[in-house]
Amino acid sequence: MEICNKLGRTLTNAISYKIMNKVFSLIGLLVLTTTFGQEKWDLRTCVDHAVAHNLTVNQSKIQQEIIANDLENTRSQWLPNVGAYLDNSFTYGTHHPMINKSYQQYNNSLGVNSSITIYQGGLLNLNKERAALNVEASQFQTDQISDNIALQVVNYYLNVMLNRELLQIAQGNLTMSTEQVDRSKILFEGGRIAEAEWVQAEANRAQDVKNVADAKIEVDRALFNLSVLLQLEDYRNFDVEPIALPDDLTLGLYDLDQILAIAYAEQPAVKKAEIDLEMAAKDIRIAQTSLKPTISGSYNLGTSYADYFNKGLMTDAWLSQWHENLTQVVGVSVKIPIFEKFTNKLNIQRAKISESLAQNAMAQEKQKIKENVQEAYFNALSSYEAFQAAKESVRSNALSADFAQKSLDAGVINRYDLNIAQNNLMVAKAQMAQAKFNFIFRMKVLDFYAGIPLTEGL
Repeated sequence: MEICNKLGRTLTNAISYKIMNKVFSLIGLLVLTTTFGQEKWDLRTCVDHAVAHNLTVNQSKIQQEIIANDLENTRSQWLPNVGAYLDNSFTYGTHHPMINKSYQQYNNSLGVNSSITIYQGGLLNLNKERAALNVEASQFQTDQISDNIALQVVNYYLNVMLNRELLQIAQGNLTMSTEQVDRSKILFEGGRIAEAEWVQAEANRAQDVKNVADAKIEVDRALFNLSVLLQLEDYRNFDVEPIALPDDLTLGLYDLDQILAIAYAEQPAVKKAEIDLEMAAKDIRIAQTSLKPTISGSYNLGTSYADYFNKGLMTDAWLSQWHENLTQVVGVSVKIPIFEKFTNKLNIQRAKISESLAQNAMAQEKQKIKENVQEAYFNALSSYEAFQAAKESVRSNALSADFAQKSLDAGVINRYDLNIAQNNLMVAKAQMAQAKFNFIFRMKVLDFYAGIPLTEGL
């Protein structure tokens, strides 16, 4: 949130003290009205809800079900195919040698047949193993999406906490400027200060009222953004539990090489890349099975019936023919690839190229993880230094503002100089709050790569 500077000039007309009191009371009433009856969510609840209801995560889970179905399909491929058939036909012939004239014949055949793959170069097992790897890869894909959503939730949640702290700073400044107005009024009525100083105090208070209103809007905006990320139907009754975060934060960094080792071993993106590389190796072996012979077996049990509608051509009864024409056929076939227009060779080459791409993709993922960890490590260090500098700035500006107040009371400086000192203090507090929450989030990113749950420690 952008912290507005206080007015640095004297207003020509005094702002009514009663009106400003009403404005201040109205702001307080709005705060109470909007927060009353709201359901408060903690960080763990927000993360769980976001992961459970995010459409991208759900889409990935549905894709997992499809891939799991493919695995079940490969597990049953060794079973034989069994089918039944029933054929009927009617023939009109122009000449039959037995009756020397045209004829009409009805034919009927039925039976069952089955076929089974006996050997196919290990293709069935390879397909099953590849499908199992694909199921595992899809789970890592879902985990990766879930982790990204969780990081966003933590960031948005901390942004709510930041804006609430900025609101507290603005409210504290408003309280102080209200006290200044009360004091200036008494001094003016006692003839100890000019009217211009009282008017200046009123102007400063008016600006602080606006700062509080702006800060409240930023709190609501941060809550709205978080509710959108959680995909809530109604954001108006949504609120989050506060997190008590002290100002005496310490820097507890890990060893960079240790974090990298953990990230390489546990990050879903790296695990998925490793599984993709294994699947690419399986694809090569699957393509190579096309060079091996295929042995299959078959079995057929069937019968037939024929009837002539011409006189002089007698046929046995229907059931008699079915019984007498019953046949069984058992067969074994071997298919040996000799020349397939270089298709098999090209498929193997394509699979090897895909393996090279998978190796490069895994290297890219590890490089990306390394860059992210190094960036998180650097950001944690630099944000901690910025936080420490901001704390020192608050301490110095607090001393300056206190000295300015005493100087004003002693008549050494005017109210304009006091306003500058108090404004500098407010800006320093806001910068320290921003630096604090920035440091906390950077540490959570570092914790994430170190394998520590995002909600732990908050």
